[in-house]
Amino acid sequence: MTKTTKPTPDSTIFDSILQIKNFFNNFLLWTLINVDKNNVKGTFKIIYQQLFFVVSIPLLLSCSAGDDLDSIGIEPEFMAPEKIVKINIIYVESSETLHKSSYTLNEAEFINYLNGKYFHRFGIGLELGESKSLVNEELYDLRDNEGSEPSTFLMQSRESYDKSKVNIYIVKRCNILGIAGIGRDQRVLITDENLFTSTAPHEIGHALGLFHTHEAENIMNTVDKGSRYNFNKDQEKKIKKRIDEINSNNLN
Repeated sequence: MTKTTKPTPDSTIFDSILQIKNFFNNFLLWTLINVDKNNVKGTFKIIYQQLFFVVSIPLLLSCSAGDDLDSIGIEPEFMAPEKIVKINIIYVESSETLHKSSYTLNEAEFINYLNGKYFHRFGIGLELGESKSLVNEELYDLRDNEGSEPSTFLMQSRESYDKSKVNIYIVKRCNILGIAGIGRDQRVLITDENLFTSTAPHEIGHALGLFHTHEAENIMNTVDKGSRYNFNKDQEKKIKKRIDEINSNNLN
């Protein structure tokens, strides 16, 4: 039996750099072959879009490793929110588990948890849209994509997410080792064991455009996860603006 050796952090970084180098070499070759001399502006627009997508993948945020805790001592507060965004819940399945799912989430309880402990106090309301199952082998078992979970999530969810909602993808904990959650671009991936923890509002914050902060007690901090309960004024403003943009998709 061949013994497999887990890559060290240094080797993982080296492999990532090598992959980026190979990509840019191949991309430059493609550009030289496919450049349209009669439409230089259009060609370079395509190049910009492709480069932006590749550069954005590492920015899927480095909060994906590890487990979070529930924020201790927060009493739920319910009030009329100023801004409301709908949440779609998507249960990730494999072709073998679709008809024997073990997901047992009480969706109304989950939404109430998020609103009462985190969002309503800032005038932000989450409202359940629809729930559905998604058969996707790559997302279901992310152990096959160790080290590239964020980019796999971004790629595998791009055709199934609703641009007029925030989309929460739920996966079984046993199929995604070492990951609590991932968030970006109205999309959140959370392991089923971390739904009722500060992982959920943290990743929803990412999905609504927020980045990490070192502020104590801030929902977006990565240092003291057990104390996370607060958005600052700038974050609150940014979330509300993003909600307006998302809801405008319902009018198109």
